[in-house]
Amino acid sequence: MIFATVGSMLPFERLIRELDNWAEKNNGVQCFAQIGNGTYQPQHMQWQRKVTSTEYRQKVSAAKLVVAHAGIGSIFSALELDKPILIVPRYSDTKEHTTDHQIHTANRWRHHPNVVVAEREDSLAEKISVALQLEAARGHFSPVAPGEFTNRLREALSR
Repeated sequence: MIFATVGSMLPFERLIRELDNWAEKNNGVQCFAQIGNGTYQPQHMQWQRKVTSTEYRQKVSAAKLVVAHAGIGSIFSALELDKPILIVPRYSDTKEHTTDHQIHTANRWRHHPNVVVAEREDSLAEKISVALQLEAARGHFSPVAPGEFTNRLREALSR
C-alpha cells in the first residue's frame, strides 16, 4: 500500500491530485490518502480528511511507501519505521504554504537512503517508481539526537 499524508495544517491539492491520477493508471496498487481540508476529493484511492495518531502509525507501518509533504513529523515517522518516503515540498509561490521552508527540509533529507524528493517539475509517477524500488535502509535513522550533539548543547546551556 502507498500511504499519502498532507499533514494536519494545510491542504495540498497538487499532491493529492497527482497521486489520484497515478492511482487511476495503477489501479492494482492500493493507495490511501489523508487529505486534510482540501476541496479535491480523490476518485481512485481511499481517503480520509484526518486520521488519529494511532491510525496514522498503523498506515505508515503497513505502507510499502509513504508519500508526504516535507513536514518533519511525516519524515521522522516514515524513517523511524524504516519506510521509504517520497517527499513533495510545498511552495509559497503557489500558495501551498506561507514560506519555502519545506524546500529546505527536503534538501536536508534528499541524500538519506530511504528518501526520494519530487520537485514540482518532476513527474510524480517517475519518483514513485524510484521510491518503490528502494530497499528499506534499516538502522539509518535514530529518533534520538547523537551524544556529541547533546553534550555540546549541555555545555552551551551551562555557560
